[in-house]
Amino acid sequence: MLAGTTASGKTEVSIPLAKMIGAEIINADSRQVYRELIIGTAPPSQEQLAAVPHHFVGTRSLSERWTAGDFAREARILIGQLLEDGKSALIVGGSMLYIRALLDGLYDSDIEPELDYPALKREWDERGGEAMLRELGEIDPESARRTHVNDHHRALRAIGIYRVTGERLSERFARASDPLSVPHRLYFLCGDRVETYARVNARAEQMIAAGLVDEVRALSDLGFNEHNCNPLRTHGYQEVFPYLRGECNQEKMLEAIQQAVRHYVKRQMTWFRKEPRATWVMRSFAEPPEIVARRIWNDFTGATPIEQNETAR
Repeated sequence: MLAGTTASGKTEVSIPLAKMIGAEIINADSRQVYRELIIGTAPPSQEQLAAVPHHFVGTRSLSERWTAGDFAREARILIGQLLEDGKSALIVGGSMLYIRALLDGLYDSDIEPELDYPALKREWDERGGEAMLRELGEIDPESARRTHVNDHHRALRAIGIYRVTGERLSERFARASDPLSVPHRLYFLCGDRVETYARVNARAEQMIAAGLVDEVRALSDLGFNEHNCNPLRTHGYQEVFPYLRGECNQEKMLEAIQQAVRHYVKRQMTWFRKEPRATWVMRSFAEPPEIVARRIWNDFTGATPIEQNETAR
């Protein structure tokens, strides 16, 4: 598995690494699976897709259900099929929830389609986030502890499930333990934080120049927005809707996107610091992706183990 922060170069490293392993790539990015989301998700290029077989890239519509549980279930089936065919699988992505679902199992709730997220979001806006988070703390302290203050969707999900079922989300997670049974290794790719943030800022500028606003406007015209479509509640998309409504100018929109992605990078690093199975791969962005891939391959085969630098982590 090749995880990593946003803008760490996972895609460019995954291509030569997959060729070394003789693997097909299984995409573990929670948004690249949607065919309507292109500019704001930085999916593999057509050249990269042609170089190595990819799965779960542009295969779903925003109108279709796709959760971490769906990903884990289908990815495990696909891994089994590849192994039966004498092939290997390289899972590539930065979604912490997707990686955890694949590694450890994750319940796939049949109750979630019954949750009225728009109504929950209106309640969040009316009562205020602090009040809703206090409620979550009272009904499910473990979920509250794991929920970032800005992650209102996760908080509303936990509250909604408790209201419908009377069961804590944390309890449902605990029951769903089902570790991945096939041999695997987890690598976490990252670079210098200052350089990574600079790449994040530059990428946001490139997305705006490439037509991100037009992409979001087209989705809005189709009836999708940050209130009724979970993939659009994420960084790079939810910040565009206020601009389309005339609530901010383009400069403020760009700054909001850059800040949101930088905060996400920070959360990714924090999450993987707590993941004991992850081997950290610190890279220089001047280092060719083929060399980074070779270092991972050498560690995987035991030829030259990667030294874990606790200070860099």
